[in-house]
Amino acid sequence: MNSFDNKVALVTGASSGLGKEIAIQLAKNGAQVVIHFNSNQKGATEVVSQINNSGGKAFAVQYDLSKGNLDDVAEKLISEILQKVPTIDYLINNAGDQSLDPTDLLDDSVLESIMMTNVLAPQAIVKACLKIFKPGNAIVNITSVEAQFPFPNHSLYASSKAALTRYTELAAIELAALGVRCNAVAPGLIERDGLAQSWPEGLIKWNEKSPFKRPVTSLEVAKTVLFLLSNEASGITGISVIVDGGWSVA
Repeated sequence: MNSFDNKVALVTGASSGLGKEIAIQLAKNGAQVVIHFNSNQKGATEVVSQINNSGGKAFAVQYDLSKGNLDDVAEKLISEILQKVPTIDYLINNAGDQSLDPTDLLDDSVLESIMMTNVLAPQAIVKACLKIFKPGNAIVNITSVEAQFPFPNHSLYASSKAALTRYTELAAIELAALGVRCNAVAPGLIERDGLAQSWPEGLIKWNEKSPFKRPVTSLEVAKTVLFLLSNEASGITGISVIVDGGWSVA
């Protein structure tokens, strides 16, 4: 029997990249997956089709997590999901804004989008799930190795991921009374198509320092997420697992 049979997982930001890989791996292991997206409807549709055509179960929901009253947004998101499934067993807060720091220090729009998407939205979604969470449920927040080791021009992004890490620790303590675990996964540089062309200098520096001499893959990160969600990790809560191939300790 697969680890996540008869379970429902919500993955935010799942139309591409890491979120897509997490969703696919959850579906392969038996979960019904809710694919959240903001603007990439084409990508979300493709993920849903890939999962359903492979014998899994998935559907998509669209919500902007970067603005507005996020408590209301989260309530509507969860309410729409619960019209199609009876509950949500696993929450993976993966949606993120990785914008560079603005050149105009008076430009608050980048700060607001990053903090809303990366910090406040995960908190709002957790709050909206409190009424349905039950013992054995689990949350994984996707943070970043940058929470500890910021990259140039990423002070806002790194700060947001550090804040999400601290929130994960506090949520783990508070949700323990419900029997719900909350952990974080902090990926390093993730391999993707076009990385060598879009950020050649960064990739070279990463590979020079990394013991593996390469970025990590989305699959390597996704497998860590699935472990933390699974019953095999029943004694683990409140931690952040760095998945960077040893880059941060080299």
